Amino acid sequence: MQCKPFNWLRTALATVALVTLAITALASVGIVTMWILNRPTGLSGAVRVEITTGMTARDIGVALAEEEIIRSPFAFEWLARLTGTAHKLEAGTYELDGSGSTESILQSLLDAPERLKRLTVPEGLTRLQTAGLLARQGFADSARFVSLTEDKGLIRDVGLDAETLEGYLFPETYFIEPAASEREIIKRMVQEFFNTLSDSLYEQLEDSGFSLHEAVTLASIIELEAVATNERSVISSIFHRRLNFKRRLESCATVEYALGIHKKRLTNADLKVVSPYNTYRHRGLPPGPIGSPGKASIHAALNPDDTEYLYFIARGDGTHEFSRTNKEHEAAKRTIKRKERQARRQANL
Repeated sequence: MQCKPFNWLRTALATVALVTLAITALASVGIVTMWILNRPTGLSGAVRVEITTGMTARDIGVALAEEEIIRSPFAFEWLARLTGTAHKLEAGTYELDGSGSTESILQSLLDAPERLKRLTVPEGLTRLQTAGLLARQGFADSARFVSLTEDKGLIRDVGLDAETLEGYLFPETYFIEPAASEREIIKRMVQEFFNTLSDSLYEQLEDSGFSLHEAVTLASIIELEAVATNERSVISSIFHRRLNFKRRLESCATVEYALGIHKKRLTNADLKVVSPYNTYRHRGLPPGPIGSPGKASIHAALNPDDTEYLYFIARGDGTHEFSRTNKEHEAAKRTIKRKERQARRQANL
């Protein structure tokens, strides 16, 4: 009976030790968590993050971690819930980087999102067509935009050696500030062009023997001639072979550029249009690009397939018939015309 007080004391001391241990563990977790929260990822350069309606704090944390803006989605969610701000995060487009703590990132998200407008520029547009697209969507004055694409000072500022920015207004989806000027939009598009040129593409460019301007020019022709993605490198091989054999490229797309209009079918008179861009009249590449190529066409220009083809003709369904000799090419043209006549007759029945 005399040992009971001692047992009670021992139990109490054990309880105190366990509580102390628990507090120490929680403190350690807190210290680690605060270290994660306050240590920037070091990501340089701003990244645009889209938060859509219905995303939870956890969803947002995962999205931020995937972009390397924060280190821990769990820490972000924990902080948002602890501060009572998880329900205050709004859908929108935000521009963030990894230079701040998780706490500062959360605060940036609590600020009103940037009211950016989406702009999608398709592949193959000329600078005039791009200007028209921007004007129709309220982004720019088309005349001012076109004038700036010819401004020698601006062309030098963006790091190019060209007569105009034809071919360098990269086709992409952009988020544009409503107050952005034509000059700012152009710089953004050209910067996106350079961002797309990976180290491997630069190495391929050096091996190709082309200058950057020549490669973009060829890529722009491929962009306008190819419809099916898997045919780009085949069409590229034909143009490479024709260049190597000192033969005319005979690209209908360059004739349309010279004419300034798109035609479903070119006439013999069209093929005689007087222009340095008419590759039915002039050997070699035209003076410059005939539109803005996407990355796939730039890659195809620098990575042609190994083929024996020298000719191709559109079937009318987005694909082409490829031929090695002029005899095969003429036979392919007759076959396609016959099928077109048959289709018209069936349509009239």
